[in-house]
Amino acid sequence: MILLVDDDEEDRMLMRMALESMRMGAPIQELDSGERLLAFLEQETARQSEQALTGLNRWIVILDKYMPGLSGFDTLRRMKEHPVWNRIPVVLFVNTQNQDEMELCVDLGAAVCISKPLHFEEIKELMRTVYQHWLDNVPVS
Repeated sequence: MILLVDDDEEDRMLMRMALESMRMGAPIQELDSGERLLAFLEQETARQSEQALTGLNRWIVILDKYMPGLSGFDTLRRMKEHPVWNRIPVVLFVNTQNQDEMELCVDLGAAVCISKPLHFEEIKELMRTVYQHWLDNVPVS
């Protein structure tokens, strides 16, 4: 499952369209805040058996850094503190090239920290790269 988390509906739509254009078959869940992501993860964790929880490592979170309420950094921090959710790879999008923010992103446990692309073709290429990297690193069960 791919979880797209961004307060900007248009950005989520463009990322979803880019992912759907690859016809990859993984379900996509859109959420508009860090709080909603954590609530979704809490619900899924409670719903699944312990054995099924190992499947969470086949998920990926694509998370925007700049959101009202819980920022992407705060959301990432909470995910990485959780004994189950910390296995879910997170791609954090930022709107800056600030080296300190990029380093903090990785220090907090993001799989990768990337500047958010501005054009649809760039988004498509980035989603293709992220998805392929995810497929290459997902354990087969």
